[in-house]
Amino acid sequence: MRSPSRHFVSARRTAGAATVEFYLVALLAMLPLTLAILELGALFVAHHSLKHATFLAARAGALHHGDVGTMRRYLAKGLAPLFTQDRPGDGGAGLTILGIEAYGRALAEVLRPDLTRIEILNPTRMSFEDFERLQGGVRQIPNDNLRYRRESGPRSEQTIQEANLLSIRVHYCRRLIFPLIDRLITTTLRQLTLDTFAQGCYARNRVPLGGHALVQMHSAPRRDRMGL
Repeated sequence: MRSPSRHFVSARRTAGAATVEFYLVALLAMLPLTLAILELGALFVAHHSLKHATFLAARAGALHHGDVGTMRRYLAKGLAPLFTQDRPGDGGAGLTILGIEAYGRALAEVLRPDLTRIEILNPTRMSFEDFERLQGGVRQIPNDNLRYRRESGPRSEQTIQEANLLSIRVHYCRRLIFPLIDRLITTTLRQLTLDTFAQGCYARNRVPLGGHALVQMHSAPRRDRMGL
């Protein structure tokens, strides 16, 4: 018969091995869940930043005849905080350089049509067909004295005041940050849609995010500036 002391030592070793196995299993089970929570939190922050950046882009477009190039630059400014990387700097000059680099990285992605799309929902082509006029040698929708205008368009079924609302929708492919879980997320989500842009995002290990903004035009809408 084994002595009680040997039996006690054997039980402790068995319990210790079981504890180690439990922690290993728990780690393997909790690690993907933890990474998924962190990734979703990062995407939430990115989505909030995109909504703010979309508003900045629409406001800039409203001041510059709906110019798409201007809207892209301001969209990049709004997204720049997502590209800021902490590193030692020398006071204000270091922060300025950091901001310029972040804006450059954001602009590089905003200018890529496979990563970012700006869709002008209003005014439409029919809005221009109804209200476009030649003013100062430029064809545009009048933006002056809107309070007193009573024009309506048969094609767009809009008033001229409605045609002077700038509505844009932005689609942006945000890269995923955390390894291991990124492929799982994109593989799962790509089964839920047939949208070409979204599928392109998933193929690049990114997730499509969307933003929408509606603002009053403060300059005359121009078809050529909007690319319509």
